[in-house]
Amino acid sequence: MKITDMTRRGKSEVYKIFVDDDFYCLLTAEVIVKNKLKIGQDIDETKFSQIKKQSDALLSREMALKFVEKCLKTQKQVYDNLKQKGIDDDAINDAIEFLKKYGYIDDEYYAKQYVSSKKQYGKNYLKQKLFAKGIKKDIISRVLNDHEIDEDTLYNIVEKYIKNKTIDEKTKQKTYRYILSKGYTFDEAKNAVNKVFGDSDDWS
Repeated sequence: MKITDMTRRGKSEVYKIFVDDDFYCLLTAEVIVKNKLKIGQDIDETKFSQIKKQSDALLSREMALKFVEKCLKTQKQVYDNLKQKGIDDDAINDAIEFLKKYGYIDDEYYAKQYVSSKKQYGKNYLKQKLFAKGIKKDIISRVLNDHEIDEDTLYNIVEKYIKNKTIDEKTKQKTYRYILSKGYTFDEAKNAVNKVFGDSDDWS
């Protein structure tokens, strides 16, 4: 293995290290100096892996804090972000535990805030989105069990969808499918549509 380039990352004391002309990892300036690394140097893969671990341990918490400072993130989002930057799993897990300990990430709180901000969607949609964000099933179940469907909000969604449309059976069926696409159940969609169009047994 040969170090072919070291490129400073912005104004930070972090460098992108290229080995055999391919990006290999990020290293702090401190680690580079400590290990006397330089461009053109041949280095043993095992030794370089140990050096990378030293740097990851220093970088992981700093990167994780920067990632969560502007808005709420899930544990999975933090993991994916650090993994994408080449940080090893041990350092990532350490950073996640650090963030959890000091309240910077809390998946249950994230789920509650997400659900609260998506009042126009049904539980099926919310469940799918939360799962994709890495929220565990038991947390999703607890949060959604406490989430009540706002019938007025659902009614307003129907009213908004049918605005300027011809009020007929075809529009009714389209409206019903639209409500289902927003994650509401069959019964929730049927009841909301019937409030506007009137009761009907003709559902397909």
